[in-house]
Amino acid sequence: MLEVLALMAPFFGLVGLGWVAVRRGWLPVDGIGVLMTFVLQFALTALLLRLSAQGRLQAGASATLLLVYAASSLVVMALGLWWARRAGLSRRDGALAALVTAFPNTGFLGLPLLTSLLGPDAAGPVAATLLVDVLVSCSLAMAWAHSSPAARPEEAGDPGPGAALLSSLKGALRNPLLQAMAAGLLISAAGWTLWQPLDDTLRMLGQSATPVALVTLGAIVARSQVLATSSAPTRGRAARSWWWLVALKLVVHPSLVWLAATLAAASGHALPPLSVLALTLAAALPSAANVSMLAEREGADTALVARVILWTTAAAMLTWLMWSHVLGVRSAV
Repeated sequence: MLEVLALMAPFFGLVGLGWVAVRRGWLPVDGIGVLMTFVLQFALTALLLRLSAQGRLQAGASATLLLVYAASSLVVMALGLWWARRAGLSRRDGALAALVTAFPNTGFLGLPLLTSLLGPDAAGPVAATLLVDVLVSCSLAMAWAHSSPAARPEEAGDPGPGAALLSSLKGALRNPLLQAMAAGLLISAAGWTLWQPLDDTLRMLGQSATPVALVTLGAIVARSQVLATSSAPTRGRAARSWWWLVALKLVVHPSLVWLAATLAAASGHALPPLSVLALTLAAALPSAANVSMLAEREGADTALVARVILWTTAAAMLTWLMWSHVLGVRSAV
């Protein structure tokens, strides 16, 4: 456990640095968007393209793996929607509440942390979770958010669930991370190798991904905290029981992934042990920080979403260490 804690400490330390930088005014809130653009459009894209071109993302990937993770995430989203209905939230607020419970911070935190902990072969299972989160969870959440004209009555032109689902899928296909993975897979399948100067450029950009992404994550969490305190407060039952969403993300989600993997093994479709570890620990990550920006864009309850992001990130160091201990994880470095 101590060696896992020692490996985790620098990662969460950089997240804390980003949080402090925004809270103390060293990093202006307006600058967070620039950092996010660099991470998403350049650093993480370069890292994923290079890993994919080298065949790393294909390691351990399978239809069973995708089904195990997708089924678990959909159950978590359903539980989030059930909670939202009992709390009296609108479909739009409920959809974003469900999404924030099922969408882990794979890109900014999960990929660098899990590959450092489990080794480079963990990149494939982790990338597979990103596909499910972007293409399935996010698309379905947006379709549900737009499934009722009354969800946002002030907008007469609400596109409806079908158009919202199609629009979300189109947006997902424009995601630079998914495009980088697809390009790398094509390069690998064709048996090509990257031109050395290009490979060196991608390597240098990829090396910047981890520290910049983690500092950016901390900055986004700080921004979420500001939103949680400055936005219109969440009222009613949701204000008293939002912690249920935190428990869904950090405890229930990884539990369901582990259970689904166990059931798959019992039915003769066992996943490699490394894949089970990677999937379970990916599900145990805190909520993706960019869901708060999506909530803003959709006019949803940003205070609720921001509070879940803040507290899952704050509690994740303890719960993630707990999951690592329960699963018997040992650092690969």
